[in-house]
Amino acid sequence: MALETYNCEICLMLVEEIVDHLFWHCPFAQQCWGLLGLNVVKAGGAFENVLAIKDQMHSQFFMVAVILMSWTIWKARNELIFNNNQLGIQECKNYFFNEVNLVSLRVKASLSAHFDQWIQQL
Repeated sequence: MALETYNCEICLMLVEEIVDHLFWHCPFAQQCWGLLGLNVVKAGGAFENVLAIKDQMHSQFFMVAVILMSWTIWKARNELIFNNNQLGIQECKNYFFNEVNLVSLRVKASLSAHFDQWIQQL
């Protein structure tokens, strides 16, 4: 598949869609992180932002949030590019929490209560 442009399709700011832009700098991505009450380091990359999220969440499950919100952003991007359907922020929130609930089914029994509490705090 050949793309006409390599710019971000989500924000249409004529910014090249590189990893840092897609997951951290794009206004849509920042709104997605905001759904969890998280602020990203706008000038930072993945490493800085994962550390910032860890500091903000104060939870052993912070990486679950990083992975699932990144997956949500990626799915929203692909839905727009391949199906010409731009997901709204509420749809992304619903998708994220559906994924979190699926992950909760696989949590070790010894961590299950803590994970459920964490979900309630999100």
